[in-house]
Amino acid sequence: MHSVLKPLRDATAPRRSERVMQYTWINRLKKWNISGERGSMDRVHRDRISVVIPLYNHARFIGDAVDSVLRQGSIIRELIVVDDGSDDESAAVMRGIKQHDPRIVFWSQPNRGAHVAINSGLWRATGDLMAILNSDDVYAPTRLTNLANELDADQSADIAASGVSFINTAGQPVSNSWYDGALDYFKQCRDIGLALVNGNFLMTTSNFLFRRRLLDEIGYFAPLRYAHDLDFALRALANRKRFILAEESLLSYRIHDSNTISQNHTEVRREWAIVTAAFLAALWHRGPVDSGYAHALEAILEQHKLTLAVHLCMIYSGHRGGDTLEHSPLLLDPKFRAFLIESLQSRSCS
Repeated sequence: MHSVLKPLRDATAPRRSERVMQYTWINRLKKWNISGERGSMDRVHRDRISVVIPLYNHARFIGDAVDSVLRQGSIIRELIVVDDGSDDESAAVMRGIKQHDPRIVFWSQPNRGAHVAINSGLWRATGDLMAILNSDDVYAPTRLTNLANELDADQSADIAASGVSFINTAGQPVSNSWYDGALDYFKQCRDIGLALVNGNFLMTTSNFLFRRRLLDEIGYFAPLRYAHDLDFALRALANRKRFILAEESLLSYRIHDSNTISQNHTEVRREWAIVTAAFLAALWHRGPVDSGYAHALEAILEQHKLTLAVHLCMIYSGHRGGDTLEHSPLLLDPKFRAFLIESLQSRSCS
């Protein structure tokens, strides 16, 4: 999920103590081949990574997505493709592809949303490392080997992500000024939490490689249509999980008219406010928040006209409770949903 507004580009970096070593930034990755072989120095073993692809109405793209996973080499333990009730030829295409590699697991289930399809696949997965790839995106050939080796080299880190490039329907490179702005903000402030609230520069669940234990510690993906990726990353941060961020682009994000994020800007902003409120509540629950950090967050929310919506969500949650977004009245109360949308629409017009 990413912002529908232009992200801030100027930022003041928080003090090092405030970042609490959230991440390791890697400008230049070591060079590994697709089998993860690097002589006696190699830390990557065969059959380690489970990849989950949530599939929905992407019959024309799923072949490229699957091929990009299998090209990762022997590090792939299994590829789990979950069809979320597609009404095009996706399931038929996938049944044909499945016959060519025993590592592929495939099934169809009723349409219940991407987060349900992802969680279904993760529950079935057996690898010690987990990755997700949306059915219209494409991995670079050495992505998973590179990121897995970096996680092996830093056992204190739980999740790895990379830079992102963009392609169109035909697979040709395209630019994305929104992403450039969001990434610029992160490079200036060097704080993942501030940067994600400003604009999700990680872009997508396709950009996550994480340890199995992370799911036990922070939970699975929340029932959000647009912001389940942002929520997952912010929950990891709120639980003091460390990231490895590789500057190199190792993921191609496909831009087309049916991208979920382009479908409903008001709903995107509603979920953006909800997950931001949950993140702020978790920070406050953890202990005192530095005033400079709080002011930086306030400036971001004001820039995106989200301050009122986030405050409303925090007040509502404070009165109504709910340990996780999955069970929170924030997502289940139709009256509050309508009220929040109205406040967002009125604020956008002001």
